[in-house]
Amino acid sequence: MPAIASNIAVPLAGLVDTAALGHFATATDIGAVGLGAAVISTLFWIFAFLRTGTTSLVGRSLGRAELQGAVRHVQRAFGLALAMAAVWLVVMWVVVPGILHILAPEGPARDAAIAYTLIRGLSLPALLMTLVVSGYFIGSKNTRIPLVIATTQALTNIVLDLILVGGLGMGAQGAAWGTFGSELVGAGLALTLLWRHLSESQRATFRDWRDRTLRHGWGTLLKFNGALMGRTALLTGVVTFVASVGSYFGPEVLAANAIMLQLMNLASYALDGYANAAEALVAHSAGAGDVPQFHAAVIATAIPMAVIGVGMTAVYWLGRGVILTLLTDLPEVRATALEYWPWIALLPLLSWGAYWLDGVFLGAGQAGLMFGAMAVSVLGVFLPMLLIGAMVGGGLTNGLVWTSFLALNVVRQVSLGALYPRLTRKVALSV
Repeated sequence: MPAIASNIAVPLAGLVDTAALGHFATATDIGAVGLGAAVISTLFWIFAFLRTGTTSLVGRSLGRAELQGAVRHVQRAFGLALAMAAVWLVVMWVVVPGILHILAPEGPARDAAIAYTLIRGLSLPALLMTLVVSGYFIGSKNTRIPLVIATTQALTNIVLDLILVGGLGMGAQGAAWGTFGSELVGAGLALTLLWRHLSESQRATFRDWRDRTLRHGWGTLLKFNGALMGRTALLTGVVTFVASVGSYFGPEVLAANAIMLQLMNLASYALDGYANAAEALVAHSAGAGDVPQFHAAVIATAIPMAVIGVGMTAVYWLGRGVILTLLTDLPEVRATALEYWPWIALLPLLSWGAYWLDGVFLGAGQAGLMFGAMAVSVLGVFLPMLLIGAMVGGGLTNGLVWTSFLALNVVRQVSLGALYPRLTRKVALSV
């Protein structure tokens, strides 16, 4: 439960952003934040391998009772994070406008989205630090501290959002500065809690950046995280396309897609809560080469995730009127969102298995297999469905985009399930 609550805290803050703009701003502001958030999420999610990669490496080290080795993995992750953050802060001023000029037509929505995204981009160093710390704690089977960090960050975001958007009327830029401030607070708290949690011997290891053992293991880190980065880039590229394509169908569709994507994030983060549990449990058993315990961890996390997926689909469908009333009072946006509501309602039901198996494969350290399954889903299913559907149907539609996205998630979990026997053999050979 702490892992689920920790994950839900993040998208709930995003829903508050959307709700504040929905009641205190215009459809253009909602759409701009949805578009900008999708772009920054794509760029930032590419770096999310730092959390998952750290969890897997730390968990497998702890499964082998290598306490100091776990700290070394954190040090390497911090070094990689700082290097990537430095590069990002230089190139983002060119990358962000360039991407948004491609994704959105000229107009107020694109201008607001560029301003929003550049402000959010300043927080990448803080976000990467938080990802590494969360990865360490989840790999240590401690999900309560990530919950404290995420909750504190979410509450800070909510307060700043209400002040800057609701109180000062700063619109999309106010939402961006609120998120920026909350991520700085989250990073400071994460680093403080990490230091307090480490033992004296682990602190001594962490202070020593000249130890020869720190020079080794970079190849494993880069290979594992490189596959994760490729897999995440494919997925987030698709999500960005889904978010941005609405700009070509009008501001109402763009705003409706922004709301639907926030609800998608809520469902995915809730499912990721148990995926994180699977990741940690699997990592420890895989590190020890304990195949029976590996299977037990997989089974123990499957049923709760299925229940969450079914439950969220029921809530989204039965509560659609209440949800939309809370998120916006713009009648044209609500009517457009209701038109496409079946797609977002079905998403948790049809995709829970993909999140569950992601956690299993991550814990076992098999990022390469994950990349293969994602490549098949995106390049072999999503893109062909879009192209063929557009040619047969006389053009691209928002409904076609969402149908293709649902199909991607179904194929992703089927592909990972087909690779499970191979994963088991790799765990057995890891002793």
